[in-house]
Amino acid sequence: MKPEMRKAIVENKGCAVILAGSDSDEEHIKKIIKSLEEYEISYEVMICSAHKQTAELLQITQELNSINGAVVYIAVAGGTDALSGTLSFYTLAPVISCPPDMANTSALTNPPGSSNAVIANPKNIGKFVAQMFAFINSKYVRLIKERNAQKLTKLQANGTRINNNYVKVYEND
Repeated sequence: MKPEMRKAIVENKGCAVILAGSDSDEEHIKKIIKSLEEYEISYEVMICSAHKQTAELLQITQELNSINGAVVYIAVAGGTDALSGTLSFYTLAPVISCPPDMANTSALTNPPGSSNAVIANPKNIGKFVAQMFAFINSKYVRLIKERNAQKLTKLQANGTRINNNYVKVYEND
């Protein structure tokens, strides 16, 4: 883990560690990063396969467990997702699974003791993480309110535009 990330976690800013099983998940990781950046959430990305690099994965969880701070894991694993279950079992922090292959249900069926949340759409990760840490970081409260207001304004404007442009009344004979 990079020193600046460790510092951010210790300072209880609310951070995310994205763990992906393979570099083939990079495009999906970029979508998650974009969502986190929308809410100014600090993050670090690591590639670590639960199937092939189990010892390294356990070392990462031990390191993060030793840090007293606000962090969430985001597991990005396609196929048979052992990553989210292994992370959830060994870490003290919450785990969010965001599989790159949305049809993949393996993250939904982890055994008891390996509890993780599943967010299929990477665009929703940022808000969820901001909501998790809003109670310790007022910046997230402000950003959630701002983003919600922006979405409502856009929805209302588009609703008005559509309501005004799609009206046709025919006269009776």
